[in-house]
Amino acid sequence: MKLAPKLTILFLLLAIVPTAIIGYLAYENGSRTIVQETIDHLVSINIFKSNEVKRWIKEDERSIEELAQRPLVKEFAAVLAKHDNFDSAYHKAKGSLIEDHLNPRLKYGLVLELFVMCPRHGLISASTNEKQEGKYRDTYPYFSEGKSRTYIQGIYYSSVLEQPAMTISTPIKDKQGNLMGVMAGHLDLGELSKIIALQSGKSPTEDTYLVNTFNFFVTEPRFGQGYALKKAVRTEGVEAGLSGKDGVGFYKDYRGVPVIGAYKWLPDFNMCIITEIDQAEAFAPVVGLARVITGIASAISILAGLLGFFFARTITRPVQQLAAGAEKIGGGNLEHRVGTESKDEIGGLSRAFDRMTESLKATMVSRDELEQRVRDRTAQLEAANKELEAFSYSVSHDLRAPLRSIDGFSQALLEDYFDKIDEQGKDYLHRVRAASQRMAQLIDDVLNLSRVTRSEMRFEKIDLGTLVSKIRKELQERQPDRKVEFAISSGLVGRGDARLLRIVLENLLGNAWKFTGKHPLAKIEFGVTHVGHGHDKPVFYVRDDGAGFDMAYVDKLFVPFQRLHASAEFPGTGIGLATVQRIIHRHGGRVWAEGEVEKGATFYFTLP
Repeated sequence: MKLAPKLTILFLLLAIVPTAIIGYLAYENGSRTIVQETIDHLVSINIFKSNEVKRWIKEDERSIEELAQRPLVKEFAAVLAKHDNFDSAYHKAKGSLIEDHLNPRLKYGLVLELFVMCPRHGLISASTNEKQEGKYRDTYPYFSEGKSRTYIQGIYYSSVLEQPAMTISTPIKDKQGNLMGVMAGHLDLGELSKIIALQSGKSPTEDTYLVNTFNFFVTEPRFGQGYALKKAVRTEGVEAGLSGKDGVGFYKDYRGVPVIGAYKWLPDFNMCIITEIDQAEAFAPVVGLARVITGIASAISILAGLLGFFFARTITRPVQQLAAGAEKIGGGNLEHRVGTESKDEIGGLSRAFDRMTESLKATMVSRDELEQRVRDRTAQLEAANKELEAFSYSVSHDLRAPLRSIDGFSQALLEDYFDKIDEQGKDYLHRVRAASQRMAQLIDDVLNLSRVTRSEMRFEKIDLGTLVSKIRKELQERQPDRKVEFAISSGLVGRGDARLLRIVLENLLGNAWKFTGKHPLAKIEFGVTHVGHGHDKPVFYVRDDGAGFDMAYVDKLFVPFQRLHASAEFPGTGIGLATVQRIIHRHGGRVWAEGEVEKGATFYFTLP
């Protein structure tokens, strides 16, 4: 064999063998890392969501226990237990119990129904759903167990509610420990579904669901509808989770699709939580890594063959200089230049090699590198948004719990120690309740403002005049005694997200309605003009003749929590106009206002 082929083969071997070894090691290490990261991600989702489920149920449990321990609730329960349902005392106690204690608790959104059962035979004597009153629940576990302790009946199908249900019950006892009744509440499983359905990112196949000990879905899986308590699932992951194990496995899911699944047993609720991701998605980076390594190896092999050929043809200093330069550039040093000055083909090749290196450097700096930075930053922002959403959800629930306690115990003091507290003390307690209720409203408003900036938008043509007419009707139905003239232009069409634009108009018309409240006769207008924007772009406006405002403070109107009127004069939290501004800006428009004290205000906005 001639020297040229020998040198070429030798050079190929010297280049390919190390590349293959390094590539194999890089592939093995990268694939293990990617799979382990996927497993850690799935396990962390199970831990986070199971903790959220426990916290949510514990919050509901504390709420029902606190309600059952109120002195007046105990007193009313005793009356219901000792009197017949045709007795006037029975009806009076039932009415007070429902209106003053059970119905107010529903507004917190924790339970769908609250009811009290007779301790002797489980008869529902008082309920927020009057259709359930007079029915017996003596065979239900939440009655038999709830007579002696706080009891959580796991998710089951309720033939009464005709839907999945989860019930918490607790005894109502007097000071001597005598059982006066059993209080129970059907939890709002919509909150449970929100916790389980919360996505940690933009994974197209990530799926989390709960399964009970009968192998039935408790919550809807991502790729199924109507499965909850109606369809059983028997995968390797489910069977392992229901056996009390915590771990990860590779198996086929309920669709028959190969997945990586993490399972965790929840002993307090006799359920297991499953989080899965398709193996095709999980291994996609591994496949991509293999392709990259193969491409690099192929490129190196081709380059090695060419260099070996040149080495074989002429063993000269220019070739050695070129080879040395090629090795440096191949190692990532794009600043290196061969710089051969000879006039022959080797010299021309070296100068061409330098030009290629310069082009490669420019290309890598201007586009490859820049695109990677953009992708990295986008991924970081998406992860931060998801963490912020999860954090906001958790904080909102954690803040509401102490506020409910403050409000509840303040009400209890006012009711149970009414004769022992002087007027100043009662005033303080009323202020405490008002402050806690205002704080709860502020939390809701801040969360709504946050959701407005993150929600997905769907643009369509919208009849704004019709939308305003519907909102006007709602306002007049709330206060039919007010005399307000509405002037609504017809045929006004805008383009935007219907849900978000309804929020804009509800806030603007609601403000106009509120700030004209002290005028015996008022007028509210909705129309279009071309103020300050030429004649080709419509400017929509909402105008009223109410309290108005000083234009010196116009910059504060759209700042969250900034209010130009006292709360005692006009109630509110200062979030409405900030929400309006964010929605209009998301549409690519702008919003501004004009006004004069006691001569009304006009709010303008544009749409694309």
